[in-house]
Amino acid sequence: MPPRTNAKAAAGRARKDDHKAAQNAKEAKVQQESEDREWQQGSNTRGQGRAESAAQKADEVARKRREKEALMKAEEEGLEGVVSSVKLTKKKTAGSKKKGKQKNDLSLLEDALVSGAEQKTKAAKAALKEKQARLLAMEQERAQKKKQQLQTMDPLLQNTNDMLGPSFEGGDNNGEEDNAVPM
Repeated sequence: MPPRTNAKAAAGRARKDDHKAAQNAKEAKVQQESEDREWQQGSNTRGQGRAESAAQKADEVARKRREKEALMKAEEEGLEGVVSSVKLTKKKTAGSKKKGKQKNDLSLLEDALVSGAEQKTKAAKAALKEKQARLLAMEQERAQKKKQQLQTMDPLLQNTNDMLGPSFEGGDNNGEEDNAVPM
């Protein structure tokens, strides 16, 4: 018969051993990290990182291309029994005797998207030109009004304003005194 042991003492020893193992694992991790840092000295980690990221990007591009091809095959298989309602059209070029490319549903859709984007940019440019034209017209109108005000002004007052300078011209101060002392 094995000797009897105290259950609380055995549990305490087990906890103590677990704590010691965890402490040893932490120390080993710290030691490994410091060793890794020493080995990294002089190594080309940035170059390796760039190479890895370039490889990942290439893999991602290849994966997307494969997925796209698989989707296109599946779509073509699904459309084999269905007759397309869109006719194949020939692209006509002026002055050339070559046969143009035939357009399918996808190329027609691409053309529609491209033309839509071009129309948006043309509309944005037209709106910008219109806005600039309005601003220019407003500036010309302001200059004309100022010129009219100067022509209708009393000659003595006009001479006084010319002598005092542009900061003392009338019309901009809303009836306040022109030569008021700043506080």
